[in-house]
Amino acid sequence: MRIYIMTDLEGVAGVCQWENRDDDGPWNTQRRTRLSRLLAREVNAAVDGLAEAGFDDIIVNDGHGAGSTIDYEIADPRALYYHGLDRPFWLPFLDETCDATGAVGAHSKARTPDGTLSHTMSSAIRRWSFNDIEVGETGLQALIAGYYGVPFVFAAGDVWLCREIEELCPGCVTVPVKYGTGRHSALTLVPERACEVIREGAQRAAEAIGRVEPLTLESPVLFRDERVEPTWDEETDAEEEGVRIINAHVREVEGDDLMDVLMKMYPQYDRDFKPEQWRPGVRT
Repeated sequence: MRIYIMTDLEGVAGVCQWENRDDDGPWNTQRRTRLSRLLAREVNAAVDGLAEAGFDDIIVNDGHGAGSTIDYEIADPRALYYHGLDRPFWLPFLDETCDATGAVGAHSKARTPDGTLSHTMSSAIRRWSFNDIEVGETGLQALIAGYYGVPFVFAAGDVWLCREIEELCPGCVTVPVKYGTGRHSALTLVPERACEVIREGAQRAAEAIGRVEPLTLESPVLFRDERVEPTWDEETDAEEEGVRIINAHVREVEGDDLMDVLMKMYPQYDRDFKPEQWRPGVRT
């Protein structure tokens, strides 16, 4: 069985401050090294549990920030890892060949009361919705998986994220590793205990396949993008077909399906991109 795991940093146990990638001083360098190690340990715990559950093909997307946050020197070799920037798509290799998808280190969507480091893609975004379904980053992952008929079955992160994804994907396995009490504070498990519960939860992930329905959208799909600051000009930013500027803070994008909308949101992506399902030692 194949599972695709998306990772982030803000939902990791013990993390309650933003990563600072601009400071190359010794203290911040040490801190970022520690964050990479904390994330890697949680990912390893998930990989261990997923392998125990019967997943023999595990793809991990190093999804935070610079796209290379996991400490690969301690990463579990039973998984393959996608990392780096300048990507052909946000979630390459997540497609109909996967049996399930999930997330580790996930955080809650923008404007979540008490959600630790809550945001949706960036601090510029106030709210995202597709056909009036409000989603954060993990919800968008579930929608992309659902486009391919793949269920979202497992998430580890902030308790508010867990409740968020449980509502979108009833029956999925969630593992809260901290309880947010504000954007920069949380009651957290220590890393050792967090890894224990993540491993236990991942072992139950295979049971959710068949129980959890893929998260899908009816056609056409209407995306609503609300920004914190004035962003768009009604006269100059609505030239593309299917794009409407409601006001300086809000735009709508309509498409035939989710992928059509995503290509309009991110014109740098190639809709025809289809990676080979490469595996080490296997000729394709």
